[in-house]
Amino acid sequence: MVKEASSQAAWALLTEGVTRARVEVHRLQHLVGRATKLVEASEEKEHIFQVAGDIVVAMPVRLENIVTALDRTALALSKMGAEFLESRLSLADKTMVNEAVESAFGATNTRESAKRVAARWLAQGHKP
Repeated sequence: MVKEASSQAAWALLTEGVTRARVEVHRLQHLVGRATKLVEASEEKEHIFQVAGDIVVAMPVRLENIVTALDRTALALSKMGAEFLESRLSLADKTMVNEAVESAFGATNTRESAKRVAARWLAQGHKP
């Protein structure tokens, strides 16, 4: 029991860290975008690129690499956390979440699979 509680706390802390990092990266992307626009509009654009062109060009690429790494980590955490969270919620709560997700993002793969199985069953002449 202690081990399970510890892993739940660790999962929550990791999720929080990834979420905060994603917010900060988003803010940095806006700052880099503003800086890029200022450089492009500057009369000293050529000089800026001579002395700091590698920084101006590399920063957006590096930020995008960080975003990708954070997205991968967030996806892994969401998959790991889904099982934990589902075990804690009542059936009514799980149904509410599933319906909300389906209406916002479309049917889940499980529901689509069930529909295909049911359609094949009916196509074989079975009665509902």
